[in-house]
Amino acid sequence: MQLPQTKVGKSIKTTSGFSQGFFWEARTRIFFWYILLTSLLVGLSIPIFTRLVFIQVDERVREDLGEELESFQKFVDSANSSTEITPQEKAADIFNQFLRYKVPADKTFLIGTINGQFYRSSPIGLPQVINRDSQLLHRLAQTEKPNRQENIVKDKQFGDLFYKSEPIVINGQVAGVLIVVQITDGEREEVLAAVKIVIQVLVVAFILGVILAWVAVGRVLKPIRNLMNTARLISDNDLSQRIQIQGHGEMGELAATFNRMMDRLEASFITQREFINNAGHELRTPITIIRGHLELLEDDPQERAETIALVLDELDRMTRFVEDLILLTKVEKQEFLQLETIDVEKFTDELYSKAQALADRHWQLETKGSGTLIADRQKITQAIMNLAVNATQHTSETDTITLGSSSSQDHAHFWVSDTGTGIALADQKRIFQRFARAANSRRSSNGAGLGLSIVQAIAQSHRGKIELYSQLGMGSSFTLTVPLKTVLAVDENTES
Repeated sequence: MQLPQTKVGKSIKTTSGFSQGFFWEARTRIFFWYILLTSLLVGLSIPIFTRLVFIQVDERVREDLGEELESFQKFVDSANSSTEITPQEKAADIFNQFLRYKVPADKTFLIGTINGQFYRSSPIGLPQVINRDSQLLHRLAQTEKPNRQENIVKDKQFGDLFYKSEPIVINGQVAGVLIVVQITDGEREEVLAAVKIVIQVLVVAFILGVILAWVAVGRVLKPIRNLMNTARLISDNDLSQRIQIQGHGEMGELAATFNRMMDRLEASFITQREFINNAGHELRTPITIIRGHLELLEDDPQERAETIALVLDELDRMTRFVEDLILLTKVEKQEFLQLETIDVEKFTDELYSKAQALADRHWQLETKGSGTLIADRQKITQAIMNLAVNATQHTSETDTITLGSSSSQDHAHFWVSDTGTGIALADQKRIFQRFARAANSRRSSNGAGLGLSIVQAIAQSHRGKIELYSQLGMGSSFTLTVPLKTVLAVDENTES
């Protein structure tokens, strides 16, 4: 049971600077890991990117070499063959026609050799590593079989040189060799230039990312700093501090959860203070009465007997009050309920019979439910008797009190109605709180105001509820609803 919050919590908006242990702050550590991981990823991505581009360049070079040889082979196949000239002359004629009109790609060299000697090239200027006097050229000029597998030679000036060679076979005789060479240093330089630009862009982006990350981490962790600052301001004398909720997501939910927790704590502290004050007041009155009569006690036997009777009555009232408090503290414990199977119809007759003995009223038994109920017989009886006692306290001898029950598919319902004074709408929720009484109450007892709170506690312990319908001057009707299978709910909670 909770009392309504009597003090509205105020939200505060805090800002926090750097505290001691800067390098151990969550913001600094998150920022450090961000820089570390980003640097690692950027550092790895640059060589990987460069290597992948170089691989693509090499692959394109291989394709270009293959296309040049295929183009040459098609030209050779389409050339008119004549038996009047020698194979060497035929090869020279093929080279003259092919190289005269063939414009090779940039950094690509087409070289024709006849009888192992340089004959013609396109373009005319050749790099030193493949010029007419180089060992590589003389070696490739001796090619007798098509070499479609590209080869690579390293050169200090030009880097990697890819080459292939294709012999010209005329009348079964190797008349010449076409050598295709491509230099990749130019394309690789372009790649490196592009990589440098990429690195510059990444550095600028990294610096901007670092600045934005520091700001973003601060904004993300701001609710946590607010929570810390708010927690420092909370004391047992001031539980009103709250975090201002900004945005949604985990941080917004964290602030909302903290605020809800503080609402419960504040309500609990308020309830505790009111409970102590009310309990102290309820116990102080009988103690004062007992002390006053004992101090004035004389030797007169009749007076002594009257004083003893009064003291015992006050002690009985204190005992009932303490027992009610103990009962309320045991509600949430599993051993609070002693479950058994109850016949609803017979149980209703028992309740009606017990209620009739409470006071002289016009008692009526309305409908009776059927079937069985698994619940704590004594606790349900106590709840209904509390409702009946409450009805007698707010009615006169001419009023009518009605008791009844019914059964639905899943629940049993017990009610106590009266034609008494009724309860104001503003008091209908408050009266179930401990020590609460209705503002218009003209009750005839001097109870502590725990009866209805005990009824509500018993209903909740059975996973049920208590409902009230009342109008001033027209009476009240309390309905206790409990599930038919309370034992199952208790067993499930016990097993879990």
